[in-house]
Amino acid sequence: MDIKQVMKKEILVEFVELKKSISVELDNSQSPKTVKAILDNLPIKVKINRWGDELYTDKTPIIAEEENAQSEVNLLDVAYWPDGNALCLFYGPTPITKKGENKKILPYSPVNIVGKIVSKDDILNQMNDSNSTVIVKPK
Repeated sequence: MDIKQVMKKEILVEFVELKKSISVELDNSQSPKTVKAILDNLPIKVKINRWGDELYTDKTPIIAEEENAQSEVNLLDVAYWPDGNALCLFYGPTPITKKGENKKILPYSPVNIVGKIVSKDDILNQMNDSNSTVIVKPK
């Protein structure tokens, strides 16, 4: 019997221009291959964009196929978007969330859930359309 070992690992997402960072806890229970691909490619320096209450990176060197991909996510989920080779941070509804469905958080297309934002600091409201970010393993 093959028993998968659940692994949790904290990484930092540093917003260079804001001189702030948030902690993300990666969790391989839903997307183990994707989490491994993320860890294998750290550190990553990439631009980040805002789409509603979602932050997503430009294309990263991470390559992963859909893995238990979800078309609806939860508040503070961190996901990998296979279509765009991007990481996504979900702080709330996206522009495709319908009126009256404010609790639903819908990505543009299915994403692989890889972890949660564990920081208390809400960086979303300090974001412009595009800031550079570095994702690093904490010391």
